[in-house]
Amino acid sequence: MAVPEFDQLRPYQMVPFQYSVHIKENENSIVNHTDFLGDGINDPRISLIKKMLSDLGKKGSIICYNAAFEKTRIKDLAMDFPEYSASLNKLITRIVDLMVPFQKLWYYHPKFKAKHSIKYVLPALIPELTYSDLEIQNGGEASAIYPALRNKTEQEITSIRNNLLEYCKLDTFAMVKIHEHLADISKS
Repeated sequence: MAVPEFDQLRPYQMVPFQYSVHIKENENSIVNHTDFLGDGINDPRISLIKKMLSDLGKKGSIICYNAAFEKTRIKDLAMDFPEYSASLNKLITRIVDLMVPFQKLWYYHPKFKAKHSIKYVLPALIPELTYSDLEIQNGGEASAIYPALRNKTEQEITSIRNNLLEYCKLDTFAMVKIHEHLADISKS
């Protein structure tokens, strides 16, 4: 927003309000899911930081798609909340970018249409996973609808929150499946 809604914000600063994490302890373990979504009224950042640090623990790789974006959001949080900066900066050192093999054309499929966005890579590699059935189908839509929560009825809030959670969950589950696909082909 042009006029910051919360303290410690700059005009037009992105405010992380949601995340989804699929955790896999090792190659053969089951995948566990957890997530966070702010309430749409209060500044979500402190609650997000606390839960994210707890959910991600202190060890293991953190696989993102477009790590530069994720790292920038974490750096912003560390700058705005210095009491958490050491822990947040340790997260950054663990981040691995799942987009790199596609971005650098180490792996290419014609269905990518010369793009490396997850929205092109996922349907080409894992066609059974699709965003087309979701009410929210991309991050831009999610970012636009979240601030509107404060002006909705309770029923609308519940519906929008469910849609936001389902969209974000598919994004991270897609990364699990893409990672598994890459691991399978690297074995052959």
